[in-house]
Amino acid sequence: MSVNKKIKARYAEIAQFLGLRFNEEYCVVYGEKDGFTLRISGLDNGRGIEYGMVCVSVGVSENGVKLEQDKQFRKEHKGVMGIVQEKHTVRMTLKQCKNMEKLKGVLQDSLPAFLDMLKLEGFTNGCELCGEAKETGAAYVAGNSICLCDECYDKVSENAAAYTANEKNKKENLVGGVVGALVGSLLGVASIILLSQMGYVAALSGVIMAVCALKGYELLGGKLTKKGIIISVVIMIIMTYVGDRLDWGIMIARELEVDVFYGYRLVPLLLSEEIIDATSYVGNLVLVYAFLLLGAIPTIRNAMRRDKVAGTICKLH
Repeated sequence: MSVNKKIKARYAEIAQFLGLRFNEEYCVVYGEKDGFTLRISGLDNGRGIEYGMVCVSVGVSENGVKLEQDKQFRKEHKGVMGIVQEKHTVRMTLKQCKNMEKLKGVLQDSLPAFLDMLKLEGFTNGCELCGEAKETGAAYVAGNSICLCDECYDKVSENAAAYTANEKNKKENLVGGVVGALVGSLLGVASIILLSQMGYVAALSGVIMAVCALKGYELLGGKLTKKGIIISVVIMIIMTYVGDRLDWGIMIARELEVDVFYGYRLVPLLLSEEIIDATSYVGNLVLVYAFLLLGAIPTIRNAMRRDKVAGTICKLH
């Protein structure tokens, strides 16, 4: 798991401040507090020194209790955005803080009150998976931290091992992957034309092109390998050019009252005759390619990270 040093430093500082543990390898703050096993996430969601959507998650045994968002609690603790129960997890989300000291102040005020409220509501510590009132420990499972009992941890470990074995045995369907990338890229071409004709910035469709082509390859190819990424990128580059030129072809066809395909073929001639401004043409194409990168890079990164962590499971100590 690749996390920059600044984000790790944030987690380490919060862990020390609250008297919790910090696992540097997986960048997780966790520990026991007032009878609950809890974990803290969201310090890597902010921009610059702003921390957004910091969450304190607690595994609970609900004992038939259903917790609604507590308006009175949020009224008394201004730094809290909301409290939500999701199955066997109760999560307190904090409002965005401008700096670390303010975040510490919000946690110092709200965390003890949050845990006290859970006790008053009838909750006890429990496993986030099965919801039973058992001794739990923090674990790292497929890219996420979670509080599990020993029985659920063993089950999850078995499932992770089976998933890893299945992925290794799964064969890549190259032809299917190419077809999927082409179909996805056609959706990208359609978005280039549609957004442009509607008067929006067509460059935004570069993101759609990247996501659809890569997801298309993965869907019909079985999995997204390095070979699949290269093939998809080549298809994206070609189809982005085709889509942008087709967009110009439609505008030319409308102006000259000719068919679209003839308008498409006229683009090079009109550029050479300077009827189409070359700067505008190239600038728009570069912008679309820039947005293509904007969509492709995180999609590729997430796909590679997902494959890397999908079979990863360990107890945090």
